[in-house]
Amino acid sequence: MKIAAVFLALMLLFGCVPANQSSGNDISESEIEEPSVPEQVPNETEKTETEYDFPKCTIPQMAVFNYFSALYDSYIEMLPVDISEVIDADHEMMVNVQNWSTLLSMRRNIIEENDYCYVETERFPFVIEYIKEKELDDQRMDYVDISDFGEGAKVLHFVINGEAGKAYPPIFAANSQHSMVLTFEEGVYKIAYHYFPGSEGKFQNDLPVTLMEKEEMEKLLAEEFKRGGDIVLPEQKFGRTYNGEKAAEYALEYCEEQNPAFHFVGDWYGNCMNFASQCIWSGFKAEKDTARNYGSMTKNWYCGKPGGTLIWASVSRFWEWTERESCGMQTLAFYDVNKVENGDLVHIGSYVCEEENKYSHALIVTDSEKLLLAQNSPACFVYYSDLVNNYARFLRPVSLKV
Repeated sequence: MKIAAVFLALMLLFGCVPANQSSGNDISESEIEEPSVPEQVPNETEKTETEYDFPKCTIPQMAVFNYFSALYDSYIEMLPVDISEVIDADHEMMVNVQNWSTLLSMRRNIIEENDYCYVETERFPFVIEYIKEKELDDQRMDYVDISDFGEGAKVLHFVINGEAGKAYPPIFAANSQHSMVLTFEEGVYKIAYHYFPGSEGKFQNDLPVTLMEKEEMEKLLAEEFKRGGDIVLPEQKFGRTYNGEKAAEYALEYCEEQNPAFHFVGDWYGNCMNFASQCIWSGFKAEKDTARNYGSMTKNWYCGKPGGTLIWASVSRFWEWTERESCGMQTLAFYDVNKVENGDLVHIGSYVCEEENKYSHALIVTDSEKLLLAQNSPACFVYYSDLVNNYARFLRPVSLKV
């Protein structure tokens, strides 16, 4: 399943991996020497960019590792990093990745400076596990013509595994499949294409990811985190009361590993709202209710092992349904991130997409103090502070008619 051990021998031969590299087939961050960093000098001016030493490696797997390691450095330091040494900038997607990463570091830095919300600064270990193309469970490569990338291009597929329950930079899309195409020129591999569940809304669209000045980002964030009035819950309309803590507990348990009692839509089509509905269902369900007997579900909003309704699994259909008087689920919609609580539903849309006010992704709040969110497609945790180039709306379930 993993890359052949011969790659590691080649890495040693070309000086890309230190001699104390383990004999396993996966590449772990803890097994790679730290890149050299210039010595600090007295009275050094304030850093404006993350420094990373990119070895010109002839092994494609090392280009992948250096790419993620450099982006992780940028994430933690909240400073941009120049990844031109490891990406093929002749392909617009990779220019978008560079710009998206720069915007992410700027967003995190401003949020941290203004104490708008929690910003993660701890770095966690990760392992890149390579898989064979026949093990892919979707049609992602049907839309990629390898001949567009020139002679010697290499395709790699892998999953990034890290510590359970930890949030990694959003580009890691932990626990989900990545696919990359690397071009080969003058003995060096560079990344020219990067796909994973959720990459379309970040940098994979035809529209460019454009940079902005810090002052512009500051204004946008001041508006985004502006506090509104108090949220007043409506008088309970139906008999079953929503328990947001139970919904959050379910999200923590099943975010990274699917609940086998439910149908899995799949990452290719997007499992986000299917997972979010499961969390909301858990916040409403009684002890005797199960997915098998469709307890705490409605005739329009339901799912089990065989499958479910579009209202259960679609971001837009679920939202439209909750706006109906007859839907059977009482909810409260709001747009102030400062008011979110555990178990609240978060819908986000991307400024990179052509359609405005198109919400396409669903997440569940699991820690309202740190604004930690659980999601599927990809199946991992992410902080609200990391949702760059996105707009959000929030929904709190109140009561359910059963």
